[in-house]
Amino acid sequence: MDIHQKAYNWALNHNFESIEIEYAAKLALKMLDDSCQMTHEDRKTFFFVYDAICDRKDIELNDDMNRLIFLARDRDTIFSKSEFADVVHACKEEIIPNMLKVHMKAYKKMVRKHLNF
Repeated sequence: MDIHQKAYNWALNHNFESIEIEYAAKLALKMLDDSCQMTHEDRKTFFFVYDAICDRKDIELNDDMNRLIFLARDRDTIFSKSEFADVVHACKEEIIPNMLKVHMKAYKKMVRKHLNF
């Protein structure tokens, strides 16, 4: 099993805290805007985690940011659809000032720890 499938399977069953779900979405938005300083493979892994969260029936992601991510992203890639680039960027610029680095780092560390990467 590759790391991406491992990430997806883990996230399907992990008991996420609400702050972790929030930061999974914020990271997805940053990755769509290409303003995240991670490797392509790391981005792909974190998108597999986000996709699993989205696919879960017990987690509701029905806010504007998650709806935008759903519309703007080609799920087969880690890239934004070009027609949504300006909207994704504007949303990210609105979200980032309220994003605490300590929570983002904690989310990334937690995922990496559980996936051993």
